[in-house]
Amino acid sequence: MNMVKYEEPLIYQMVQITKKYLSAFASLAKDIPLERYHYALLLIDEHQEKLTQKELAKLLQVDKSFMVSMIDYLASNELVCRETNCDDRRQHFLILTEKATKIIPMINQVYKSLNKQAFVGIEKDKINQFFEVIKDLQNNLKSIKGHPIIVECKNSNL
Repeated sequence: MNMVKYEEPLIYQMVQITKKYLSAFASLAKDIPLERYHYALLLIDEHQEKLTQKELAKLLQVDKSFMVSMIDYLASNELVCRETNCDDRRQHFLILTEKATKIIPMINQVYKSLNKQAFVGIEKDKINQFFEVIKDLQNNLKSIKGHPIIVECKNSNL
C-alpha cells in the first residue's frame, strides 16, 4: 500500500517541465545568437514595433526594473533600440534592428517545433483544456499577495 504523507507542490511538476523545455530550447536554438529573452522579440514583432517598455512588461508579467534590464540586454546585443514617443516623451517604443528581424523566424520555428513535440499524442481538446487550466491557475494565484520572484536560466554548457 502506497500512502502519501505530504502534498506534492503544484510547482514541482511545472519546474520539471520547465527544465526539460528550456533544455530542449537551448539545444534547438544553438545557432541563434541570443542567450535569453527570445519571446520578447516575438512579442515586439507581433505588435509591429508599437509596443512600449511598459506594455511589454505587462504582457510578460514582469516589473519595470526587470524590463529595463531585459531591454538593456537586447539593446547591447544590437537587437532592439528604444525610440522616444514624440507625443509622450516618458514612453519608449521598442524597435527591432535588422539583426533581430533576421533571427525572429528562426526563434519562432524553434518554438513551433518544440511545442509540437511537447504535444505529440495529445488530443487538441486536451491541449485547449491545458491552456485553460494554466489560465485558471494564474487567476487563482493572483489573489495571494506574494513576493516578486525572478527566474534566471543559464545554459550550463556556456
